[in-house]
Amino acid sequence: MLRLAVVTPNQVAADAIEILTMDSGAFQPCLKITPVPPAKEIARSLTAQNPAIVLLDLGDWIEAAVIAKEIQHSLPRTVIIGFRPRWDRAEQLKFEEAGILDLLPEPFSPGDVEAAAYEAIHRRYPLTHKNILAFIPAKAGGGCSTVALHVASALAGSNKKVLLVECDQRSGPLSIMLDLEKNKGLPELLQHQAEFLSPLEWRQFTAQHNGLDLLLSNPSRRGRLPSWADYYRLLLFVQKQYDYIVVDLPEVINQATAEFVRNARAVFVVSQPELPSLKLAKLRRTELESCEIPAENINILVNRWEKRRQPMENIEKAVEGKVFATLPNDYREVRDSILETRLASPSSAFGKACDALAQNISGLPESPHVRPKFTLLRRLGTLSTLGT
Repeated sequence: MLRLAVVTPNQVAADAIEILTMDSGAFQPCLKITPVPPAKEIARSLTAQNPAIVLLDLGDWIEAAVIAKEIQHSLPRTVIIGFRPRWDRAEQLKFEEAGILDLLPEPFSPGDVEAAAYEAIHRRYPLTHKNILAFIPAKAGGGCSTVALHVASALAGSNKKVLLVECDQRSGPLSIMLDLEKNKGLPELLQHQAEFLSPLEWRQFTAQHNGLDLLLSNPSRRGRLPSWADYYRLLLFVQKQYDYIVVDLPEVINQATAEFVRNARAVFVVSQPELPSLKLAKLRRTELESCEIPAENINILVNRWEKRRQPMENIEKAVEGKVFATLPNDYREVRDSILETRLASPSSAFGKACDALAQNISGLPESPHVRPKFTLLRRLGTLSTLGT
């Protein structure tokens, strides 16, 4: 969650803002400054709490301008969002020149605060990693986690630093498959401020397997549900440390996992060759496209494919589009690898296919990063509600 402070001479307003930001789930209110003391004293109090966002009352603009300048000097990474009942264009330009990244008209709702924070913080500190790869199952049980794991391992085998993030806190199987259930992982990381971790602290939350770093969920230690802010801060922390970030997602995208999807170079919908899974793959693609994910970024992978049983033209007819790649039905090798808590052999049919897939992914063109809009989060939030 994002630490948030409010500065206002209005005690009633300060209390109300604290309550409504707590309702969002994206914020951790850390400080209320009311009444308003001198600017340097405000800066000292804020420095002790180090908030990511400050909501600043702009009712008295002369006073607020001095405060904004002092905050920028003392906490250059803190995002300032101003609020007041109304303003004109000339005033807005003055606010922007003072370093106030967004404005909230009073009265405002929890959603208004979250939307302003989302767009302001992404504008100030954009996510720029060019190799985020998201894997989504068309339906549960289709082997998506196994595919994501082996593709990530194949990428790591090409002398790249790779992180695999498992986001399914309810049913994520990787800690079980790799016998890493005792390790700390995503549930424990969510209790910390990710961007302030040292390399040594980061190692306490990640597991290492076959040259790959893994941030694992654990169904037995689910912890609290993450928000978009949690995953934004995670990506902000790791984007300079890894060549590839591979993300294993549940089948329904929610407001938190949207952070990975909208920043992904490519999204892979993993389907089995059976008709129900293929039809759901088509649905997943449609859902993603309706949420402004570029169609060219969404790819269909068919796992457990047997050419003699299901011709490719039938599969592509069912999904109403091209299939990016197929992975063979190497059931015995994959089953044995899980039983033996290891990866499938690189010389197996499945291992070779995953290596070829990793090479194909490496050759994909880069996708341009677009400015985030909170409307996207609202659309994806609607989809996750429908899926529950």
